[in-house]
Amino acid sequence: MRERVRERNLVTASKTNSAPPVRRPTAADVELLSAAQSTELAARDLYNSAIAAGAGGDHLASLVALSAHHDAYAQSISSLIGADAPQTRDDELFNSLVADFGSDTVGAALAAHGLENSIVAAHTTLVGELVGTDGAALMASIVITEARHCVALATIAGKSPVADIDLFLVTTAVATTSAPSA
Repeated sequence: MRERVRERNLVTASKTNSAPPVRRPTAADVELLSAAQSTELAARDLYNSAIAAGAGGDHLASLVALSAHHDAYAQSISSLIGADAPQTRDDELFNSLVADFGSDTVGAALAAHGLENSIVAAHTTLVGELVGTDGAALMASIVITEARHCVALATIAGKSPVADIDLFLVTTAVATTSAPSA
């Protein structure tokens, strides 16, 4: 069975005269993935700022886990692009949001929700821009988890999946593009 599928795929590929997909990141991919790594490190540091300020309460372990997730994503990107990985956070992103990641757990959760929503939208776009399949697969796996972060953060902020449904289902990018024009 597996051999028939392989043969069919080879015949289809030869008919379209397409080259096999590139697995490793291209030079352009490395630039895009480097920016993604810097974003992940900024997110990690924003969570750490909220934790250091005293946010968390009963949800401290959740904030710590979310910070660790972003650190793991940055490490995964680093392992893919190797020595080209910048290993530095996006300071512009960090500095623009750090004031919102203070000691108030609800405020920090809502700020983090907005951050995660933006990252989901950006990384989803990135998946479509990457040429190398290894980078696209990695970023797609990250997007799935970051989308789940949005749901967890809305819950931490005390939002209802019924009354506040948009916080659970709509990304910032979708809300912006589907808003009625004046």
